[in-house]
Order: sequence, then structure tokens, then C-alpha cells
Amino acid sequence: MHLEGSIPVEALFALVKKHDRLDEAPTIEHVRKRYEFDDFSHFLEVYKWTVSFLKTADDYEFVAYEVAKTLVAQNVLFAEIMVGLGNSVAIGKHDPVEIVRAAWRGFKAAEVQHGIKIRIQIATGRDHGAEFSLARLKDIEPLLNEVDICAFNMGGSEHVHPLPQFKAVFKRAHDMGLRVSVHAGEVSGPQDIYDALDLNPQRIGHGIRAALDPTLMDELKQRDIALEVCPVSNECTGAVNRLADHPLPRLLAAGVPLTLSSDDPAMFHTSVTREYEVAHEVLGVPTRKLIKVAREGFKRGFMDETLRTELLAKFDSEARKWCDTRRITYPE
Repeated sequence: MHLEGSIPVEALFALVKKHDRLDEAPTIEHVRKRYEFDDFSHFLEVYKWTVSFLKTADDYEFVAYEVAKTLVAQNVLFAEIMVGLGNSVAIGKHDPVEIVRAAWRGFKAAEVQHGIKIRIQIATGRDHGAEFSLARLKDIEPLLNEVDICAFNMGGSEHVHPLPQFKAVFKRAHDMGLRVSVHAGEVSGPQDIYDALDLNPQRIGHGIRAALDPTLMDELKQRDIALEVCPVSNECTGAVNRLADHPLPRLLAAGVPLTLSSDDPAMFHTSVTREYEVAHEVLGVPTRKLIKVAREGFKRGFMDETLRTELLAKFDSEARKWCDTRRITYPE
């Protein structure tokens, strides 16, 4: 999840009022209306608009807690949430250390009050260039022993900014001991995913264009690199024409490791729960296979092994009970 794209509409409208910008969105319905996209470029524009309401560190702490509450309501046990240091620093002129600390305070408050486990991914965008991302990694390095930063991630315009120019950035992230995920093959072709593989990621964000290339799907399977698949997001940004055309079933049939994620749930009017409903009801993925996908999320999560063992045991226990009530054989 991207923090900035997960802000509940009610929380964003509170910031609209706080910062005296009702001329741009005079009602909460105007905020909802903003979250209707023509294409991927339009989505990026609206994303920048949303970030513009995060004016202070207190704003980041506020939205972090509000986002965490939406996950608690869905019985989410573990989440990795990207804190973007692209637009927030380049356009908003925020101190990256200050906003990461602030978001962490919001997440920790949710953990203390509700028990959810949240880890931060530091995210930048291709659009800001390699030197910008290297600088942000340098900024946050002193925080690694203070904040649970689990990974580095990069999104942005795939067609305009190819990944090979960012090799030094990802090497730096690896050298800092961070796990790595990278958005690739969402709206561009399979080559973008091949370029991502050269950066040695543990996971790839979206990656749905892999379904166009059987050799690439096999390589993902052989290298055990999971895709973070977000069907509703892909329809909203035009990455797929309609949900029924989504390649999730083809990726599963090919044995590609993957998880189901919600990406920017507030902007896309979705949730983790809805992503599973869509996978089952629209794309026809069987229940037992979806249980395996859910379990894969814990296996692929960037967490320590003690926490992974604890959460997998809890998931297995609850999922077995759920299967028993529906007379479904629990998948081994």
C-alpha cells in the first residue's frame, strides 16, 4: 500500500478543511469525485494533489493512524505501507526524516491500540531521477535502527524512465541491508520486468505484463520472485481495460508466485477484502487457491522469522476454522 493513496476520504477532507482549501473540494463528495481516473497519467496528477494536503509532520502521523484503522477493520494482521519521499520532498519540500518518523508514530499508535503489525517501505519515483533517490536513501539511513523500515521501493512513469538508469540506487538499497521491491510491468511491456530482475528484487509491484511472456513467467517462478498483484488498481488506471480481462488467473496457472494487494485503496475505492472478492467472483479463482494466495502474503512479507512464524500460525488456525464451517478442505 502507498500511504498517500490510502488516506480515507473522510481523513483527506479533514485536511482540506484544516488547510483552508475548500475552494478545491467544498464537500466530501468532491473529494470522492477526484478519485475517478481517465488513465495512469491522470492518476499520477491526482496523487500529487493528494500529497499537497500533507503539510506538516502531524498530518503524516494523523493519516498513518487513520490508514492503519482501515486495515484493523478488515482483520489485517500485517501490512507494509510505502511512505513516499518523491513528491513529498521534491514538491512538498518536507524533511524526509521528519515525515518517516511521523508516519511511524501513527503506525505504532495503531499497533499499541489494535495489535496490527506495520512496517514501512521507503518509496521514491522514477520521475525524480537516480540522484534524487540516492539522496533519499542517504537521508533515511540513520533511521534504520530507530524505525522499522523493511524495504526500498520505486514507482513512477514506466514508459518515460527505464529502470537500468537506477542500478546504483538499488545497489545502495541492498548495501544498506534493505529488502527491495520495484514497480514494473504495470502499464509497459515485459521488458520492464526483465529490467527489474536485473536489480535483484525480492518482489515486483504489479508485474502483470509478465502474462504476455511465458519465458518471463517461468523465470519469475524459477527465481522465486513474487508479484504484488492489484486487480482493481489496474482497472482504475487503465492498465487493463476491464477487470474480467485481468491476467491474474493466467499468472496463477503458470505458477508465478504472487500476492493480492490493494495499492491505493482509498483512491481506487477498494480494500484488501474487495481484492479477494474480485479475484473469486469476477476472475473465477477458486477459494482454496485464494487461501494459498493469502498465506503467500505472510511467506513473502518483509518481516523477521519469529513474527512470520507467529502470524502464519494465527492465519492457519483462523483459516482452518473458516474452512471447517464451510466444509472446505484446507489446502496443504
